Amino acid sequence: MIPAPLSTGAARLEHAAAIAFILFAATLPWSVAPISIGVVLCGALTIACWWRPGGARWVHTPLDLPALGWMAALVLASLFALDPSGSWPNVKKGLLLAVVPVAAYHARDEKTARRALAALLISAAAATCYALFRFAHDGGAFPARVRGLVGHPLTYGGQAMFLLSLCAAIVLRVRGQDRGWRGGALLLALLVTPALLGSFTRSAWIGTLVSFAVIVGRTRARWLPVLGAAAVVALLLLPAGYRTRALSSLDFRSSWNVERLLLWDAGLSMFRDHPVTGVGLQDLHPLLERYRKPGAHETHGHLHNVVVQVGATMGIVGLLALAGLWIGLARTAMARQSGTRAPPLHGSEAPSAFGAAVRNAALGALAGFLVAGLFEWNLGDEELLDFLAVLIGMSFAAREWRDR
Repeated sequence: MIPAPLSTGAARLEHAAAIAFILFAATLPWSVAPISIGVVLCGALTIACWWRPGGARWVHTPLDLPALGWMAALVLASLFALDPSGSWPNVKKGLLLAVVPVAAYHARDEKTARRALAALLISAAAATCYALFRFAHDGGAFPARVRGLVGHPLTYGGQAMFLLSLCAAIVLRVRGQDRGWRGGALLLALLVTPALLGSFTRSAWIGTLVSFAVIVGRTRARWLPVLGAAAVVALLLLPAGYRTRALSSLDFRSSWNVERLLLWDAGLSMFRDHPVTGVGLQDLHPLLERYRKPGAHETHGHLHNVVVQVGATMGIVGLLALAGLWIGLARTAMARQSGTRAPPLHGSEAPSAFGAAVRNAALGALAGFLVAGLFEWNLGDEELLDFLAVLIGMSFAAREWRDR
């Protein structure tokens, strides 16, 4: 059935929402302020499109029920929190998962999706140039670190990991008339790689390697030994400061690792004292003063591990919701083609190679995000959650793209 043509007002609304989505994608490599403005503007216009008479509706994904379960767990944790007034404001972060269906809605149109990705890559190049310039200005060596516009090396490392996942997937998968995308992605990767290294964020380094392994495994599995060998060679060729930082990941006597283990031990003590719904979503700094282990010196507001953080703040209820959330995100990123699709325009209707690249990027980014989350509280970073949600939503829509 051919859909009825849009009225002038409806067409303008759809066009405005699509432009807002492209602008939102362009803010993803930047700081939380423009990202928040972008997500609110894009979300409001998209909801207006859904609610208009005769308009398209919410794009249902495998994440719908897990996202509701996660939101329910956030509410329960706040209801029984030790500090409800500090916990309730953080419940709203659960709404960021709605970015997935918003991105899936706009990415149904491959042209809009490509424009959003182009805006993202161009914006990322500008943001990376700024990050490298600032790093050089600060000394260009540890303890100076690349912080980007987000102002924190851990968050910036996550952004760089997502960008490199997208670049790697495009370089390895696209072909033919999309060769320009390959060139642009390769140039951006060459720019982002030193910025990722300069962040000195070990979790992002490990997450990027895992992401690359997933992308290579889904594209050219026989290259996996080459990837492993390249990682070893790169480690040997890195300047001493970078190599020392990387190898410290395996040294349990390292002061950084000792502090991290003591922090996790404090989180486990919180979980044992509040096993069902946790202590609540508030800043944990006051509690960590009480649960501080002998020998710990650093102070934190969170526990630098997604599983430990959720266990301590949301208890068993939160851990069950977290498991459902990860499964829902993975199923959405890997969703198979639906049974119906638009009729072919002309000629071939092979699955889109560009769409496959987007899907590989989303799955690799998710894998890297999960692994990095074993060493940091990245699920609490709006900048990273929005970025990941856009990739996964576009991946869900890309399963219907076709090369014609």
